[in-house]
Amino acid sequence: MPPLPSKLGELEIQARKAEKDVSKAATQRAALDAAISAVENYLKALTLASSPSEKQRLDAKCKELLRKAEDIKKSEFWNQHLQTRTNTSNSSSRVRPRLREPVSTRNLSNREQIILLEDSKLNGYVFPPWSAVPDAGEFELEEDGDQFTDSCDLPLSELQCEIFNGWKRPADILGAGVANDYGKSHTLVMKNEQPIDLVQDVTTDCSVVASLCAIISQVQRGYSKVFAIKSYPSEEQTFNPKISQSGKYIFQMHFNGCYRKVVIDDHLPSSKTSRFLHVIDRQNPALLWPALAEKAYLKVRGGYDFPGSNSGTDLWILTGWIPEQIFLHDEDVISDQLWKRLFNAFNYGDVLITVGTGSLAEQEEEELGLVNLHDYAILDMKEDNSRRQFLVKNPWAAGSVWEGIGQSHLPDTEGASEYKHDQHQIHRPLSPGTFWTDCDKLLQNFENLYLNWNPTLFPYRQDIHFTWDLSSASSVPGCFAENPQFAVGSKAGGSVWLLLSRHFNSGDYTRPGKQLIDVSSERDEPGFISIYVFKKGGQRVCVSDGALGRGAYVDSPNTLMRFEMPPNTVYTVVAAEQSLRRSSQNFSLSGFSTAPLSISHATERYGYVKKLPAAWTTTTAGGNADSPKYPANPQFRIDILEACDIAIILETANPELATHVKIVCSDGKRVSSVRSRDVAFDSGDYRRGCSFAEHSDLARGSYTAVCSTFAPDQLGKFSLWIKTTKSCNLKPLPAEGAGQLSTLSDIGRFPPGTDRILAPITTSRLARITAIVRHKGSWAGARSVAPSPILMTLELGQGPYKDILASSGDGSFSNAVSGIRIEEFDLQPGFERQGGLWLVVERVGGPGGQVHDTIELEILSEERVTIGPWGVGNG
Repeated sequence: MPPLPSKLGELEIQARKAEKDVSKAATQRAALDAAISAVENYLKALTLASSPSEKQRLDAKCKELLRKAEDIKKSEFWNQHLQTRTNTSNSSSRVRPRLREPVSTRNLSNREQIILLEDSKLNGYVFPPWSAVPDAGEFELEEDGDQFTDSCDLPLSELQCEIFNGWKRPADILGAGVANDYGKSHTLVMKNEQPIDLVQDVTTDCSVVASLCAIISQVQRGYSKVFAIKSYPSEEQTFNPKISQSGKYIFQMHFNGCYRKVVIDDHLPSSKTSRFLHVIDRQNPALLWPALAEKAYLKVRGGYDFPGSNSGTDLWILTGWIPEQIFLHDEDVISDQLWKRLFNAFNYGDVLITVGTGSLAEQEEEELGLVNLHDYAILDMKEDNSRRQFLVKNPWAAGSVWEGIGQSHLPDTEGASEYKHDQHQIHRPLSPGTFWTDCDKLLQNFENLYLNWNPTLFPYRQDIHFTWDLSSASSVPGCFAENPQFAVGSKAGGSVWLLLSRHFNSGDYTRPGKQLIDVSSERDEPGFISIYVFKKGGQRVCVSDGALGRGAYVDSPNTLMRFEMPPNTVYTVVAAEQSLRRSSQNFSLSGFSTAPLSISHATERYGYVKKLPAAWTTTTAGGNADSPKYPANPQFRIDILEACDIAIILETANPELATHVKIVCSDGKRVSSVRSRDVAFDSGDYRRGCSFAEHSDLARGSYTAVCSTFAPDQLGKFSLWIKTTKSCNLKPLPAEGAGQLSTLSDIGRFPPGTDRILAPITTSRLARITAIVRHKGSWAGARSVAPSPILMTLELGQGPYKDILASSGDGSFSNAVSGIRIEEFDLQPGFERQGGLWLVVERVGGPGGQVHDTIELEILSEERVTIGPWGVGNG
């Protein structure tokens, strides 16, 4: 029988097993727990070790695992893909095994398939969803020797047309012996072993050229041998482009919900001058593929007159890499955290980085050496001791911006004059328009940072496509009653990135993302989109309150939300917008994750929905419950036929109105005053745009909903939504006094020392009346004071034999701002023969009897009623 392992041996076995679990972990949490377990076991073994060599070995193991645990904790991603990258990073080569891009496994509904097919038509062209790699025969010359010609030419801007010299084949523009400002070009090529220096000239697509520069920089730094832009014909393994004999090129680009087929010919716009109408490599103008990639992209966006987008969107289309936009002036952006997040990913070749300026005055442009609303590429990052720097490239071919952001911002002489991306590579001078700048200076002087992440960082992906009809949808911020909502779930948990993408429409140019949402923006702006995440189990939500997290509203066609999901969790995800064009628009929601993910439409908790339109008018805008006009507010009867859960949304057409909804136990009748004990539930504080109230297990019965604005006399339209788990009825209640005559008395006055006044009431026909007494003002000398509590009674006769027929408020005194009332009293003719019918108002006198109160009586009735003059009587 073999000897049993010692306690020390058992601990080492457990520690080594935990080490293996780290490498097998599918989620960041599992990897961290395994690393901590390994550390704990090695520490226990260290305390049992006797020899110095054994202690040294175990101590080294503890430190190694502690570093690994810290790396896992700080890592943006943790999955088997990242394990592969970490292992390969120790080798001498930067080239890693090619990882597979995740593909959505959801079965698309018929409607989703129709959306993808409908959105193939764009700007007069058809871009079908990508189906297969094209056959090599498509790129061979036709039998008659003719080359492929596309169906129509792309539009040019007015400035471009001034120097346009026709569409020509590349050999006629870039062929051997053609002189230009960059010297003489040579035989057309698709690959250049020398440094590539792309620039734009007479085009406005700085974002596109900056994007191409970022892609080239990644390849030239040696981080990838697989070309990020997929075009055909190309080399099979690397996707490096090849010359097409037929002049036909096919690009695989990602937009409108999927990868799509973009077909172009190789005709390029030629110029009458030495300037170029397409992107050019300053070092080798015969390099063809950048101009073809630019043409394919501009065909998607509508033509060479495209005013520019942002490079994050452009790279998403060109490569399918996940776009993220960071507003550098946002208070949540911390320089150290941002640098650490980017530096390792950049040096793994897993992120493409571009930056954009905001709106700059002419003087600022001159002082900073930057261009207003312009995109730049980040070519490299370096960290030397505590100094962190970006290598920035301006894609313009000409301009006074080549010195960077001031001489004081340049690194040392060696760093300023040489570009060193690897210690083993030969130093080369910086090209014009390229400069180093400190991280903090970049954050200070640029406005947007665009990141595009390698999708192979995630092993899983799910897509869902949907139509959002905004033509009749609410535009009230924070009201999600009609917003598209989704259930996003994960059994294993882990990192989840959600990307909301708005599909392009013909002529739909997207302006550069400049800032966080500005609610005052004009309607011709492109609009803003965002994502909200709620811990609601995949059930629909009604308002934005209580969100677990939300992304910034951006004026780009894409917005990203990153978060960690605990295991066995389902979140509710809401697509939100402000100021988008009020028409039907298509969107896609893509989820990238480190563990299997599910995306489906959110479920509706409330199976029954009723909606009624209404308005606050000059007679019904009563204000809040402290206003004397509060009872005039629009009111609705809600009949709950059996106990159920209920949600109520009050949504205004004017987002500036602060609103409130109160549900009162009142047998479904109009309410004139509200006591706290009568309130079933309400929407809480007044809220702009919309109010929301929710209640579980509301008892069977009839209730009244009172809809109010914060201040009286605020006019506007609104909609009232009632959502319930069981069937219910909803109907508006007639306005107070609707169809009735209103009779007002003279002002009744309580002089100091008098606490009872009365007025006679007569009618010639039987009349059912409602009597309302309201305060009109109270004073103590010249000083305004709070009104005295009052009580109203209807008395038949006066003196010792009088009868009290009715009283207000159950016989108690009240100083309610809405007044006191007696409702539905039958007033008969002939009461005057029985001593007369008197409306009596009593008060609880003020201090020292010095308060002067005034009141007004209103009687609502279907027949004419006469109110006599006020008098004083002891009763």
